[in-house]
Amino acid sequence: MALVMPMAGAVSGWYYAFLISESDYPLFVALAGFGIGVLLDVICYYGDLFSFVFYKLPIPLVLAVVSYTAVSFFASWRMAVSAAIAGVFVGVVFDHALLIDKPFYLARKRVLIIVYMLLSFILLGVMMGVPVSNFLLGIMAGNYYSLRYEGAVLSKERLHRNLLVISVFVTVVLLMSEIMFGWLLWQDASNITDYLRQTTGLPITKGRLMTMILGFGALAVVIQYFITYYTGKIMLRYRKIKYRSTML
Repeated sequence: MALVMPMAGAVSGWYYAFLISESDYPLFVALAGFGIGVLLDVICYYGDLFSFVFYKLPIPLVLAVVSYTAVSFFASWRMAVSAAIAGVFVGVVFDHALLIDKPFYLARKRVLIIVYMLLSFILLGVMMGVPVSNFLLGIMAGNYYSLRYEGAVLSKERLHRNLLVISVFVTVVLLMSEIMFGWLLWQDASNITDYLRQTTGLPITKGRLMTMILGFGALAVVIQYFITYYTGKIMLRYRKIKYRSTML
């Protein structure tokens, strides 16, 4: 399971290099993706670090980037950096005001659902409909589930049922996104088949393109479900062993 993130990161990096025509450096980009995957492994393994990165860091980080970008248009880079630092402090204040130091597992489910759907859509858009990077989100969701219920006193049946619900939700989100991107790809099937024939040298036809879209889409949905489910199961068992000395 620990290899899924680095491998998904490596494949995503290689594919992204292919998309932006960086044919001279695909291995370097793939290695960078592998390193990001290893880093995400570490973040997922430590609950406090995971909570900080995905619960307390986003608002300060976004405000810092926005502040830097806005000020850089009409001021020097020193002023832009100062604005970014100010954005971090404002973000910390927002964190304290909005989150009120609530534990990560008390985040509202509706907010989590919206955030997850947006992230899934963004990753699919960046990767032009190829869902490899979305497998990382499935791992994140399974790991978050283990954090949300690590201190709760729940029956084994309820834990299993909740995990099934989360896994199905993640899978449905990917399925809906894949249907939309598959439809968009099919609308431009002629240009896509010409591009694939030129870049791969394979005799790609519209029929084969449709088979690829349906086949790889179905495979991705199945992989997404099992990755999410088994990540949640493995990480919950790990956290139960560590904190409650109880096997799931």
